Amino acid sequence: MNNLYEWLDSIRIVLSLAFLSYASWHDYKSREVSNKVWAFYAPLGLTLTLLHIFLTNNFSLLITLGISFSVFAGITIPLFYLGFFGGADVKVFLCLSLAMPFAPFSSFPFLGFVSPLYGMSIFGNSVIISALTAVAMLLYNLFWYARTGTKLFEGLDHEPTIKKIIALFTGYKISVSEFKNKIHLAPMEELTKEENGETLRTLRLFIRTDIDREAIIAQIKDLLGDQQKIWVTPYLPFIVFITIGFILTLIVGDIIFGILMMTL
Repeated sequence: MNNLYEWLDSIRIVLSLAFLSYASWHDYKSREVSNKVWAFYAPLGLTLTLLHIFLTNNFSLLITLGISFSVFAGITIPLFYLGFFGGADVKVFLCLSLAMPFAPFSSFPFLGFVSPLYGMSIFGNSVIISALTAVAMLLYNLFWYARTGTKLFEGLDHEPTIKKIIALFTGYKISVSEFKNKIHLAPMEELTKEENGETLRTLRLFIRTDIDREAIIAQIKDLLGDQQKIWVTPYLPFIVFITIGFILTLIVGDIIFGILMMTL
């Protein structure tokens, strides 16, 4: 019987990896994932989870399943409506909450710990991996400044230092002509024309995913022209980070908890 449980665990893991890998590729290429992916993944994952629960006769795991789905619905749906999550990001976590609500019984991660709600460990690891892009962004900006000697915040001298520091970790400068041809970038600047005819530039640190990009490009081009450089931020393919986070959870465990345990 133990072999049967291990097989079910393996099928749940392989199924999740297959759907996550497919979705990651499309998220990376186009930042869009077909709803058909989730329409297949969710019922298949839920069926395997329910089969595992009934075969192990551990019906308390039904409570874990319900809590898992409720928690992720409560976290991701508000983030979507606030503009911080794309629709596919919400759906992948809801699917994971059904397919992997608890840790595989045959999994023995290096750190030895994962959350009772397995998806929370995946979520935390995904956030850590995505945060590494902030370090890469900072290094890129420092290298760009050292190479060009150009002011990083030209036209934005009036902005608070804290906003400039955050910008260094979340964006970079690019010419307007380059920006308008790269659909995976969003502007970090808001431009307004003042009564004296001058253009006021301000940094935007929180970028919604549903902005009218074409209208913004037209406004920037009208006020700055094609050759000026503006701050932009990339739409990150978060499903790629979720997939990496899932693999790390299987192999390493909950990284955030591991760091806390090593520092306490």
